Amino acid sequence: MESLDVKDSAAELDETDLAITHALQIAPRASWTTVGEVLGLSAVTAARRWNRISRQGTAWVTATGSPALWGSLCNAFIDVDCEPSERGRVALALARDPRTKSVMELASGRDIHVNVITRDLPGLSRFVLDHVSRLPGVVRVNTQVTTRILTAGNDWRLDALPRAQRSRLQSLAGEAAPRTAAPGPLDAPDRELLLALAEDARLPVTDLAERLDSSQTAVRRRLARLERTGAVAFRGEVAQHITGWPVTSLLWARVPVGRRRQVCERLGRMPDVRLLTATSGETNVLLSAWLHSVDSVLDLEDRISAECPELEIADHGIVLRTVKRQGWILDSLGRRTECVPIDPWCDLPEGAARFH
Repeated sequence: MESLDVKDSAAELDETDLAITHALQIAPRASWTTVGEVLGLSAVTAARRWNRISRQGTAWVTATGSPALWGSLCNAFIDVDCEPSERGRVALALARDPRTKSVMELASGRDIHVNVITRDLPGLSRFVLDHVSRLPGVVRVNTQVTTRILTAGNDWRLDALPRAQRSRLQSLAGEAAPRTAAPGPLDAPDRELLLALAEDARLPVTDLAERLDSSQTAVRRRLARLERTGAVAFRGEVAQHITGWPVTSLLWARVPVGRRRQVCERLGRMPDVRLLTATSGETNVLLSAWLHSVDSVLDLEDRISAECPELEIADHGIVLRTVKRQGWILDSLGRRTECVPIDPWCDLPEGAARFH
């Protein structure tokens, strides 16, 4: 795990910083020459600015398994209620578990909301029954299994670049089209590479090879295959408080099964929706959105009701604090502080190959 020293003062991004960050959301491993050419900067200036904001924890590039890869494993949402005095400790303990993708403290209804991924359903059972339920201070655990990931946060973008620059960057960087087919299973070296990219998805092949004690040729070949098969998802992340969408809202809803596909297609086109999944349980759709303000929660619900009258909103929650997002523990302003890579394979039997 990597920890960063983050200053107490809130670091803001100017328009050039935001443009660089948006560029890396579109093409996370693009060279600084490419980024600078598109943005009208020198490669040295683009790299220097990025290094500054990345060290501050304000923006970063990470890598995780893709929604297609995660969809071949076991995903779930877990709501945890705690003794009030133990809430923070429980949230941090869950955040430091490599099986969790995100951990949030909510304002009402649920104390802690956790997105977890395991190799299979027995692995989920062990996580919930043998780990979460036994944490000191936990009084109740409720689990919803994710049956399909429909929209993922790695599709979310800042709105800092005009269309011409976005198109040019995609062309120069050779960004591949999204894939829908599920990738095949990963072997141990594939998993090691994926987890190594979590700390810094822009690491050169030379650095990756050194970390993994492998040849550059082997790493380059494996990385190309992970990208070609759609197993890896690169994510350009930003501290939420500076994006203009500082509020996270969660909605639990019911949709008639026969209308779920059409309704979810409409929901997925809403620009503030970051995550949309089909789930098991009393509600069958979970939506997460980034909004401009708390008042915008009602606006979102009104838009959903107008565009998707078949959908019934059963419950909603406002996030007080995001403790972990996609493998990174965050501070109170949403800046990255500590890397805990997502590792659904961490409970492999003793002696099996795994990443440490």
